[in-house]
Amino acid sequence: MIPGEFISYAFEERVEGIKKLADGEFGPEALIGFTRHNAAVITCGKAGVNGSIKGIGFIHRGEFLSETIKKLREELGKPYNPRRALEFLLNEIYVRERIDFTKLVSLELARKHTWENITSGSREATVLFFTLPSTSYEVRCEVEVHEGDNVWEYTNAVHDLFHRPEKPRDWRKTPAYLLKIREIYDNGERAMGVRIYP
Repeated sequence: MIPGEFISYAFEERVEGIKKLADGEFGPEALIGFTRHNAAVITCGKAGVNGSIKGIGFIHRGEFLSETIKKLREELGKPYNPRRALEFLLNEIYVRERIDFTKLVSLELARKHTWENITSGSREATVLFFTLPSTSYEVRCEVEVHEGDNVWEYTNAVHDLFHRPEKPRDWRKTPAYLLKIREIYDNGERAMGVRIYP
């Protein structure tokens, strides 16, 4: 079972940050809080050792994906409203009972070093989270590439829900990564690399 301390850091505290943003509170603390979303994805393969900052989030469990995707399609069909987008995130996406805490997702927007490493045979990555002043988690994962399926649509839709482009993006150009958590290490100054999962 994924440790509660990691779920609190990567999910619960992120939800609290989104609530503050929805309430109009956007100070330095909120900016620092975004580091829970922007983690370093570290890979090694054909392109060499590489680290890339990517947006990272959890995904809904399989039994909820189709229903969530339907709601995302409906929301993306409406004119963009940042407040409504935040409310949608809180009411439909960040619902603890629907989350699969054993999996993370991310989009491949650049198709450069990370993409080359993952598609050239290496299916391992480490996701490194760091939040000032000293919170850090190293999450070792097995990586799957998804295109044209529910994982791919969910990940692209959640991205565009809040980061709404002026013109619709061509999602065919942005595959999704499904990162299945294998190990978690507490790399903060208190623990200095203690494995907390499994």
